[in-house]
Amino acid sequence: MKHVFRDRVLSVVASLTLALFVCSTASLATDKTDIGKLYAEIAGDYEFEAPGGVSTITFYVKDGVLTARDRDDQVFLLKPVKGKELVFECTPEEGYYFEFTFTRDESGKIAECLLAMMGMELKGTKRSDRSD
Repeated sequence: MKHVFRDRVLSVVASLTLALFVCSTASLATDKTDIGKLYAEIAGDYEFEAPGGVSTITFYVKDGVLTARDRDDQVFLLKPVKGKELVFECTPEEGYYFEFTFTRDESGKIAECLLAMMGMELKGTKRSDRSD
């Protein structure tokens, strides 16, 4: 019974990351230098804890766009939420809405990401920085 629940949760997480693959980007209204610096701060590997296992999402910058790759090497693009510096969204064709909210630690470094999707929230902890 435990394996069935764990497999279902992992299947949901895998399905959601697949859905994120079809996200589109939006134009940015703020200074590109500031955006580039912010994206570089966000870039890194984040581990998300879900019932039944841990899933890693890697955030990085590609062609000036904040991009993410899941453990299955599926790539999806995030667009900033207007008026919210550390909040990004993705709305795949299936109509689901995903929101990524990054938070800073006491020292001011980006340390966590909260992924909200379909009424669930998964907390991700930054494990490493990336430059690609």
